[in-house]
Amino acid sequence: MGNEYEMDKSINPDHVATPRWVVEKIYSLINVEEFESIWLPFNNYDSEFKNKAEELNLKYKATHIFDDLGNDFFTTHPPNRCDLMISNPPFSQQNDIIVRSFDLIEQKAIKSFALLLPLATLETERRASIYQEYNDKLSILIFKKRIKFLGHSTSFNRGCCWICYNIPALQEKRIQWV
Repeated sequence: MGNEYEMDKSINPDHVATPRWVVEKIYSLINVEEFESIWLPFNNYDSEFKNKAEELNLKYKATHIFDDLGNDFFTTHPPNRCDLMISNPPFSQQNDIIVRSFDLIEQKAIKSFALLLPLATLETERRASIYQEYNDKLSILIFKKRIKFLGHSTSFNRGCCWICYNIPALQEKRIQWV
């Protein structure tokens, strides 16, 4: 692992690890094994997204915005024919990440995505306008309990949701509590 990554992991409040149960739940809900090319843009190294993908023998590309390999989400290209982008992105950059995710959809660089974000992501006029524009294939999965992210105190427990776009397994249930 890169030294820059390890240092960032210990000091950056945006660098939080997703618990295994959260990854297993979303992989099950979206039928992750039906996707042929997956991008994990914020999940290189020790990520449960990556670990579970390996266990399932999924075809994926894992990159990380915090690594020292130049894999900035805003400039890195998804793998060819990427049909799913899934991750827990840095919450402080959620606006830009949401915009880039829909830009990647428009560019046909990815077909679908699932982003784990705070419930507050559903607020604000700007984000509401974006969601409204893409409402035809948008699904929101809301957690019934707060997530205790790995390696953080209870002060970082958050109410979260999955913002999903164009996930076939979710098209019948646009809003769902998990």
